[in-house]
Amino acid sequence: MVTKQELVGRAREIAPMVAEKAGEDEIEGKVSDSIVDAFCDAGFMKIFVPKVYGGYEMEPDVMAEVVKEISPYSTSAAWILAFYIGHNFLHALWPKESQDEVFGPRGFSLTPGTSAPGYKLTPVEGGYIAKGKSSWNSGSARAEWYMNGGMVEGAEKPELMLFMTPASDVQVLGNWDVAGMRATSSCDIAIDGVFVPDHQCVPAAQILEGKSPGARVHTNPMYSMPMVPLIQCEVLPVIVGGFQGAVREFHKAAKDRIQLHTFEKASEKQSVQIRLGKALTDSALADDMLRNYIDLVMNMDKEELKTVEARAAIRARVAAITDFCANGVNEVMKGSSASVFRNDHPLQRVFRDINMLRVHGYLDLETGSQALGRVALGMPPQCVV
Repeated sequence: MVTKQELVGRAREIAPMVAEKAGEDEIEGKVSDSIVDAFCDAGFMKIFVPKVYGGYEMEPDVMAEVVKEISPYSTSAAWILAFYIGHNFLHALWPKESQDEVFGPRGFSLTPGTSAPGYKLTPVEGGYIAKGKSSWNSGSARAEWYMNGGMVEGAEKPELMLFMTPASDVQVLGNWDVAGMRATSSCDIAIDGVFVPDHQCVPAAQILEGKSPGARVHTNPMYSMPMVPLIQCEVLPVIVGGFQGAVREFHKAAKDRIQLHTFEKASEKQSVQIRLGKALTDSALADDMLRNYIDLVMNMDKEELKTVEARAAIRARVAAITDFCANGVNEVMKGSSASVFRNDHPLQRVFRDINMLRVHGYLDLETGSQALGRVALGMPPQCVV
């Protein structure tokens, strides 16, 4: 059986290739096939897959350590890696018939997708007809399946359904033209009148609350974990690792840079020394916060984790850590020279990526804080927790 140390070691070995390809991947708008293949060959996609399907059935800390080895070199590559790993966890929450279909061919899938309700689902015998469009499908360039969200037409009460569709039933719109996270191929997709069988559909509330069909199929309590805390275990190592990558680049520049207008070594300036010391401290604190978050999710009582109070607090905490890291990256940029804004410099890439991610729906500080505040005041959250 593969170990956590082996998987982290494989990520460390792949990281230089990720760094080498990062600039080219941004131009292409997707992570190189060779890198995605290396991720698959290393076994990363099997971290959350149940053992019955040949997976490793490991805990979130394994994924976090693997992703954090990649994210200092390419936020985009780490992002799609985290999504591919995490969405294999989501596949394990679907009914057994769905899992047999998805995991059967090779034990994992490359599955982008979102839970936003972009589709109308019309009930028919044996399932639904799906029609609509969704955005932010990270990893579309290599998708094999997609997770989608749709509202069931004709339901007595509004009901959000999550459903899986094979990539062959999806039209990728190829409109990923952005300032940050350029290599994630987070394209819009369209589904036009496709039949989705019942076994590929699960009410969103069951997935969000840890009461999914897969939670009844697999005895490991991990599969009773609510969706959002697990998804945030995916993305937080990307944020923290990106910040650490920015600090590493600033440290390197502080040693080597000569200011052209004064011919002064940057390393001899007191302001640079202070800024570097603070950045090193803050990046270490960010790592501590990540480990604390992963420990919290892994060790909290599973029934408590399902409560809206716990889920709102967790969402707000992740948003606060994201904000801390983004501010740290911005401080590093303020202490750097104009040359770091050249497109071939790694620091500008982290700067753009982290500032785009800080306003992501699940990572935005104001949204997460408002949700927790509302719950604390006895009101329902205004967003998914």
